[in-house]
Amino acid sequence: MTRLLFSFFLISVSAFAEQPLCRVAVVCNLYLTEEPPEKLAANRRWITGIAPAGIQNAVDTVNRLQPDALLVMGSLTWTGSEADFKKAHAALSRVKIPWHVMPGTRDLVPGGKARYEKIFGQRDVTGKGMNIRGLHLQCSEPTLERTGESERRMMAAITKGLEKSGDAKAVLLIGGPDVRGIADAKSATAMQKDYWAAIHTHRVAAKLLAGHSHYVTYEDSLPAWSVPSSGWSYSPKFHVALITVYKKTIELALVREAGQPRQVLTIPNPVAATRMPKAARDPFGVPTYSEDLARRPKLTFAQLSDSQFDDGTVPRYKARYAYDEVMNTLAVKQVNRLKPAMVFMTGDLTNKNTEAEWKTFGRIYGALKPPLHAMPGNHDTLYDRGKLDRQTLGDLLESGQQNWRLADQLAGKKSADRTTLFTHFTGKKPYYTVEKNGCVFLCLNTGVASVDPEQLKWLRTELERTKNAKHVFVLGHYPVLTAFGGNVRNSESRIILGLLKKYKVAAYLSGHRHNYDYRMHEGVMHILCDCLCWGEYCAYQIYHVFDDRIIACWKPIFRADGNRPLYERVEFPEPRFGK
Repeated sequence: MTRLLFSFFLISVSAFAEQPLCRVAVVCNLYLTEEPPEKLAANRRWITGIAPAGIQNAVDTVNRLQPDALLVMGSLTWTGSEADFKKAHAALSRVKIPWHVMPGTRDLVPGGKARYEKIFGQRDVTGKGMNIRGLHLQCSEPTLERTGESERRMMAAITKGLEKSGDAKAVLLIGGPDVRGIADAKSATAMQKDYWAAIHTHRVAAKLLAGHSHYVTYEDSLPAWSVPSSGWSYSPKFHVALITVYKKTIELALVREAGQPRQVLTIPNPVAATRMPKAARDPFGVPTYSEDLARRPKLTFAQLSDSQFDDGTVPRYKARYAYDEVMNTLAVKQVNRLKPAMVFMTGDLTNKNTEAEWKTFGRIYGALKPPLHAMPGNHDTLYDRGKLDRQTLGDLLESGQQNWRLADQLAGKKSADRTTLFTHFTGKKPYYTVEKNGCVFLCLNTGVASVDPEQLKWLRTELERTKNAKHVFVLGHYPVLTAFGGNVRNSESRIILGLLKKYKVAAYLSGHRHNYDYRMHEGVMHILCDCLCWGEYCAYQIYHVFDDRIIACWKPIFRADGNRPLYERVEFPEPRFGK
């Protein structure tokens, strides 16, 4: 009865919720082609499979959502041929709402512009302003190369177009030049002055960009939000971007298939509300974090994963892990500034499990101010002692042997515990429970891609003991969901998934995959935390726990500028609320 009343309450609240002024779907970089795979570069042949499936999913999602319009940004084709443009037109002809297109650089090969205009001329909005139910979209013109002259032309067109926005209820910029904020008025260029004057005078809420993956930047007080490609290999998990305009706010959402939560950045609509503060003026450097804390969550905690420090002793790893210390140091500094109640590290603290790597971990994470709770990953687990041979381990044999010698020395005997070094250097047991503010965290040892019977018994016992707690989270290095590639043995994964469902666990949090993902499965949220060791683009997670819901926040870090001041939210219900 209580659950029924709660459901009625939610429906009643929804019925009286503010209705949007406008909704516009956006997709980009379709990369469709009629070229056979053998004519494409070997490392791009996947386009012939990914791109058609991606746009089909996007069109199906748009037709399901039925927004007011669809905007297609970026490269519609891979080669700019007439056959490719016809393929793109055929795919978009299935859209059941008004749709508009802009070309991208791959469409503008020699002769490509004429072919594009022949097929899409009537739907082209390049360099134009559009009004869709009061939303003014100012569409910039793409250029093959950015020069001072092309930037000035683009700026002049934007300024002229924005002047026509008039009494629009909201204004968005589509594309446009990359102009830094003005730090010092005396040294500002004419371009900077003109650009920011136009942005603020015409109350532009955000700039949308065509991308491959997805990212958010924040310059001055203007979010720049990229739309992930429907045709690129690592993007299609998000089918479309959906822009929803309200009187005082605008939601920039990434939409997956039906039944899955959306990843959302909510920003003020400057036409009727005050902009978010500049990052430098926010006490945490993250204005969206300040907004969430103002809602007074019961608990705020962070999840980091795969710090994976490498000691540089194996040549093939040196380039890959060249920035592991840089990125992890940035993460520690950011988390210290945010001051969450606690931090969880879901495995792979080291790369080869060596003493030198553990000392690096201790040095960098010794500066972390909130309490740290770590779990072992596969890289923090000693190799099978029966497989310490060159044929099995190759160039990792020496470190594997050395690690076991250290483990035996620490144990004072021939150790059988493959987590000996993890336990010694972190002071944590392989699996354990943490409780805080009505939240229970069951931290698993999945370091050998398995959860043995003893640990499964412990998990059942702890879930039964805490069945009346307000919130329960289970964490482990390896995911257990098939959609994420599994990794924990199938029979054990099925048992764990059954327990998560039976005991209404709020979420299973994992790492290992070195990318970010999320998925609701049988009432339980599964979240993959990105890594902190590879490349320019890493991320961690922030969670805000409320009585009835949890907000999971994706917080990127970029090597070039460290902090990215805005994060996006995935909100999901607390399955135990109202029971």
